[in-house]
Amino acid sequence: MLSLPYSLGLLLALAPGSPTQEPANSNAPFPASNALAEGVSPEVLADLGNLIQGFVDDKDIVGAELLVIKNGHSILHEAYGWRDREAQVAMETGSVFCVRSMTKPLIGASILMLIDDKKVKLDDHVAEYLPSFDVEGSRDITVEHLLTHTSGLPMSLLLGKNPRELDGGIQAVAELGAGYELDFEPGSAFAYSDQGTDTLTALIEVVSGMSAAEFVNTRILGPLGMQESACVMAEDLPLRARGCVKYAGSRGEWTRFWGPDEPPLFPFFLGSQGLYSTLEDYAQFMDFWRRKGRPGKERLLGSRYVRQTLTPGPHPMRGPTGLPEVHTAYGYLMQLWMGSGEDSEEEVVAFGHTGSDGTHAWVFPEQQAMVFYFTQSRGNSTGIQVEEVLGELLLGVPYDTNEAAPPFEQYLGYYMEDDENDLYRAIIRDGEDMALEIMGKGVVPLTYVGEDRWKLRPNPSESLTFDRSEAGIVTGFHAGDHKEFRFEPSSDLPNIDEIAARVAEFHRIDLLESLGPLRLSGAVTIEKQNITGEMSTLLAWPDRIRMDSEAAGQFERYAFDGETVRTFTSATPLTIHQGERAEMLRLDSPLVRYGDWRRWYPDAQVIQQIEGGGKKVLLVRTSGTSSPARTLYINLENGGILAEDSLAHIPSLGRIGQHVEYGDHRDVSGMMLPFRTEIEFAHPLIGTIVTTITDVKLDAELHDGIFELGD
Repeated sequence: MLSLPYSLGLLLALAPGSPTQEPANSNAPFPASNALAEGVSPEVLADLGNLIQGFVDDKDIVGAELLVIKNGHSILHEAYGWRDREAQVAMETGSVFCVRSMTKPLIGASILMLIDDKKVKLDDHVAEYLPSFDVEGSRDITVEHLLTHTSGLPMSLLLGKNPRELDGGIQAVAELGAGYELDFEPGSAFAYSDQGTDTLTALIEVVSGMSAAEFVNTRILGPLGMQESACVMAEDLPLRARGCVKYAGSRGEWTRFWGPDEPPLFPFFLGSQGLYSTLEDYAQFMDFWRRKGRPGKERLLGSRYVRQTLTPGPHPMRGPTGLPEVHTAYGYLMQLWMGSGEDSEEEVVAFGHTGSDGTHAWVFPEQQAMVFYFTQSRGNSTGIQVEEVLGELLLGVPYDTNEAAPPFEQYLGYYMEDDENDLYRAIIRDGEDMALEIMGKGVVPLTYVGEDRWKLRPNPSESLTFDRSEAGIVTGFHAGDHKEFRFEPSSDLPNIDEIAARVAEFHRIDLLESLGPLRLSGAVTIEKQNITGEMSTLLAWPDRIRMDSEAAGQFERYAFDGETVRTFTSATPLTIHQGERAEMLRLDSPLVRYGDWRRWYPDAQVIQQIEGGGKKVLLVRTSGTSSPARTLYINLENGGILAEDSLAHIPSLGRIGQHVEYGDHRDVSGMMLPFRTEIEFAHPLIGTIVTTITDVKLDAELHDGIFELGD
């Protein structure tokens, strides 16, 4: 019956130092030069470095390394922040990062090399090489489908599984997709898929007769001189000495989840995400593509396969970008940024790839330039802002200068379409930012660029333009043809005190004061991944709570003792939380939701009334526009809470939106409590989580320290 804001971290996670300039090295693959000598603006190049230092200062990331190459020469190579924040080890150039999905282009190159060797063909069915795929649906998948993410396989089938327990290595990973009920008919749509790339990795082994790691080492890393890259971070690998600690979370909320002194996350090579590399090493791999498969005298890959790789696939890949006047696309396991050429035909402006741990590579073929920006901060979106500066540095298109914004108060408020049943949006303060809050979806920070126009920071190509009356009052905003109108909650809506009393009367959580502590036990199911587990919630009047959950061999615990919020997981030590994170956890309790709103929600307000499921439903916002807030859906007839929209903090993903439905209400000694909770997360990897209560115990025994996460 909780919305489980903390219980997904294990399943999904798998003060700055001074910048340091790399010394000149005549034997380096990209000898040092300077901006003027290579024809770029020293001022804009300096702006790029300052931008990344600002990310560290503002805790948007923990650390980073940046390499800019023009005409084959390094014109900027610096490190920022921390390689290991806890040990106070500064980031240095030459650090080793897990590049995650930037591994995929190596798998693409490997497959194309095997095609070039005439050992496999693009239109071959995967089932010819992996017999487990010779079943209904899966047998129609071809090699080309996997190269273009059009196979119908899901994003991942590894969620909740321990790779160390997959005895068959990459072959076992591939077999997880054999017989999977495909998301769509192969070739009919685009859906980014780690599972598909890992299937290609397994195919490489069957066709080549060697391990995928051996093939990549023999055919790519060795010939390109990539001596500081590894397919597996083995425990005796010398590169570990320069390995970066991995962090997950969001701005100011970075949690360590792996360090180079720990066993490898993946004990075998995962072609979807397993490569470790330095910036200079990965630059040599990208230069291989820039040079059309011939990095030196010897050709490693036929030029026609390079052209195919850099040609958009049959279905669009829509994604955010800060590069001006371009849109994103996808080739053969390669990200593309497309723009209009001289004849109005689309051409590749840039190609490369990104990785979910915060790594980025861009190659600008016409400008003879490459940029590599690596962080170890999983879940950050700063690469979009880097792209904005690259647009000016390399494409000659000045990005919108961030002007001093008018007072936020001019914009803060509630907005909706010209439809009484449309769910409202809110323009709010979010820390130091102004942001757009979309119920159940998330909070989008905005950046002011002048004339009442605010860019969506995660996707600067989109913006909101606010409209004003003749008197200068903000009346709404528009994004393209889409319009939202500002409104004030109607004076005809029920009084908030009346609604609060009705909610308290319906749910009667206050009876716990006389009934004693309540323990609710049951099951939790992550439907998309077919994972089930157990959960237990302990409530003690007036505000103490403890929640325990266990799934896929991992556990998580959360407790509030009336003063302090604590968490403890199988991957992280006992942690005391403060600030926004603590408040999110503290308010996610039935004792709050059904309790005394005068204490917990002193600024609650009825925003609007809608029709839903044949009921009249009130939307109650638990606080104003000074920060993000949850919205409760109240049954006007009886005061029951039907649903809510709020934010969850997932350690590996940061803040994401969630829509929670409360159902199967049952009477528990006078208290009306939901026995089924369905949580839909605004993230495709998670999907829907369902919790069901199967056991209720009143006057539960409390032992010392139970709300401090004692045993």
